[in-house]
Amino acid sequence: MTGYYSCPAQLARQMRQLLFPRRCPCCRRVLGTLPFCEVCTPRLEELRRGPVMRLDASRHYLGALDGAAAPYRYEGVVRSAILRAKYEGESWTAVELGVEMTARLFGAEVEMHFAEPVPGLVPGAAIGYDCIVPVPATSCRRGYNVPERMAQPLAHALGLPLLPKALCRVRAGRHQAGLSLDERLANAAGAFRAQEPELVEGKRVLLVDDVITTGATAAACAQALLDAGAHSVFAVAMAVTENEMDAPSRASGR
Repeated sequence: MTGYYSCPAQLARQMRQLLFPRRCPCCRRVLGTLPFCEVCTPRLEELRRGPVMRLDASRHYLGALDGAAAPYRYEGVVRSAILRAKYEGESWTAVELGVEMTARLFGAEVEMHFAEPVPGLVPGAAIGYDCIVPVPATSCRRGYNVPERMAQPLAHALGLPLLPKALCRVRAGRHQAGLSLDERLANAAGAFRAQEPELVEGKRVLLVDDVITTGATAAACAQALLDAGAHSVFAVAMAVTENEMDAPSRASGR
């Protein structure tokens, strides 16, 4: 069992909930024993992608990735929850979005443990992977990494090791928002490095991000992992933008 879901850690969170009741990850309404509030649940359902959740290579740059998948469109309540996790210090929101991502992509049954959603184990889903690697944070100012927090319930459900130190940023680069695909590819190229190559050598890696926009960030992470000897890399995220993608001007966005 991963550390986040160890008995002492769960007990500590349960004690905290006595003072600070759990709130809806999307709108902050106080909740009881529901994953999302009754207002946000139907709105969340409207943003579900499917029945195919794999990303279309004609809409996203996948580079050396074996593929990528996301259960939701990056709009509405999903976008609000992710932005809250990224910019408002709500690390618990990132974890609960990871629970939802795990349920939708891998079929985990979500159980409520004292008002905390916990994904059930899905042993067979881990057959194609050996480890989980989160996309590194843009900076250390937040105090936690959103993709890493999202990956914690996934690692718990699949029974795979989570390797938050396997990949690092070697330069910050510009923010990807507003950049063209060419600019995103150039901005992400060489921005990541496998700082402990032995962790991923020969491994089939499941890469986790919060949002995939064009795919440039995930593709750059995958290339760094493959350069370090990883066997393959497949990316998952909570949400994806589905705008038409301009073709890159050279052969080669988060």
